[in-house]
Amino acid sequence: MLALAALALAGCTASTADALYFGRLVPPAENVLYVGNGPEPRSFDPHKSAGIPEQHIFGSVYEGLTGYDPKTLAPRPATALRWRTNKTASVWTFFLRHDARFSDGTPVTAHDFVWSWRRIIDPATASPYANLMYYVKNAQAIAEGRVRPDGRKYTPADLGVRAVDDYTLRVEMERPTAFFVKMTPHYAFTVVPRRAIERWGDRWTQPDHFVGNGPFRIAEATPYSQVVLTKSPTYWDRAQVRLDKVVLLPVQEESQNANLYRAGEADALFSNTLPAPLIRQLRRYRDYQGGAFFTNYYYDLNVRRKPFDNVLVRRALNLAIDKRAIAEEFIGRGEVAATTFVPPGVPGYRPPTGPGYDPALARRLLAQAGYPDGRGFPKITIAFNTAEVHRTVAQAVQQMWKQQLHIKVELQNEEWQTFQARRERRDFDVARDAWTGDYIDPSTFLDLMSEDTLNNHAGWTDPKYTRLMTQANAEPNEERRNQLLARAESYLLDQVPVIPIYFYALSYMKKPWVAGWYPNLLDQHPFKFVWIDRDWQQHPIAPTP
Repeated sequence: MLALAALALAGCTASTADALYFGRLVPPAENVLYVGNGPEPRSFDPHKSAGIPEQHIFGSVYEGLTGYDPKTLAPRPATALRWRTNKTASVWTFFLRHDARFSDGTPVTAHDFVWSWRRIIDPATASPYANLMYYVKNAQAIAEGRVRPDGRKYTPADLGVRAVDDYTLRVEMERPTAFFVKMTPHYAFTVVPRRAIERWGDRWTQPDHFVGNGPFRIAEATPYSQVVLTKSPTYWDRAQVRLDKVVLLPVQEESQNANLYRAGEADALFSNTLPAPLIRQLRRYRDYQGGAFFTNYYYDLNVRRKPFDNVLVRRALNLAIDKRAIAEEFIGRGEVAATTFVPPGVPGYRPPTGPGYDPALARRLLAQAGYPDGRGFPKITIAFNTAEVHRTVAQAVQQMWKQQLHIKVELQNEEWQTFQARRERRDFDVARDAWTGDYIDPSTFLDLMSEDTLNNHAGWTDPKYTRLMTQANAEPNEERRNQLLARAESYLLDQVPVIPIYFYALSYMKKPWVAGWYPNLLDQHPFKFVWIDRDWQQHPIAPTP
């Protein structure tokens, strides 16, 4: 398939008319957008998924208090018209619009948000994003099943959120949280339909039963074929929605994505769905889009298995990886070698200095751990989900560990949903992982490791780290908070439960008629703002620098 994409690329340059763009240049006759969305979505329930393919859908079929600005990512009014906080940022109040409706026509009220937030924090829901709610009073105690001083167990009813009236939501924080509103565009804070869930149970997300409150609704979901979103007739701002339909194609083979785009069967591809070997050639086309991306790529080390419970082993494995070579030579899409966990791009945050490539020190540490020259070290397995780039990285790491540490490494490749389930139950030695920030702040990455949650795949917890994170997130002064977060990150890098490999770069294709889709740090492109510009030739997009 990769060879086919390479041939397609070569053929595309033959036509002078098409030389500036990659592939077929015929805009759709209707207001329908076809998008390459990566792997098959795991769930359409926003409380039961933490995947990127699902995120692209959730942002258009659900709407929270705020939404992402398509250019700046700043929170903009959505279901909430406005909000305010007290002087200490310990209480937030949101004022909801009166014309918001679910797709079944029922009003969206503050009571729906209370029910939804109680649902995500309920241990019975087992939400991978429950930890985002920990900033709200009693949320963590509820999720962990703690007992109150009076002997009563915390329940979702104890969550610090209440409806003052039908259209006023009051949120009490566990500690001062000045950045809370930056978190609220994330789908973990959205509203879900109580009546549909209570009536249909787990089947409520099936197209025949689906109820959302976003600008689109799920009309069709054919596994491994397509997910079709259609414009919602009940959405409060429907007059501003210019697309009638969005068709998301669940294709995880990067070469197939390139071919679909070239043939005109996809109008846009989300970032990092293209074959790495083609990126250097694709950059010359005007419809190639690149830039900074607030996402890291790392390996989880299962610290609950030997020998990964030994910090000397973890440090040795980290130091034996030439991350610059992986980012620049093996991948080559613009990625940057990572020696820290938090990607660059956070205003005011100065990250610590992480360890670099040092195979000699790695061998000494492995010997100190009891494995001189790799002798006695057990055979280990790197698990990853199906994608050419993940295989490339795994093969590179396998070779580096073999050459530098003389240890045996096997590779295990699985499709996305099977791999995701394996990683969540921690049934692995080393697992490929990545995280896209939920908001522009270091805590969106560092919080992953502060508690034993579903997204903490390495299973590492440390009282010192948790204490530093708690201290940082309670600090109202931004400069002092950033200093505390940097101390926490420094400690995380020293203990190495995860090995940062590289920071992603934005790397996607977008036909010149796809308007309202802007490059940004989170690769967030709300379909509400996207439209088909059939006059695109009057103002063609500029080439990516």
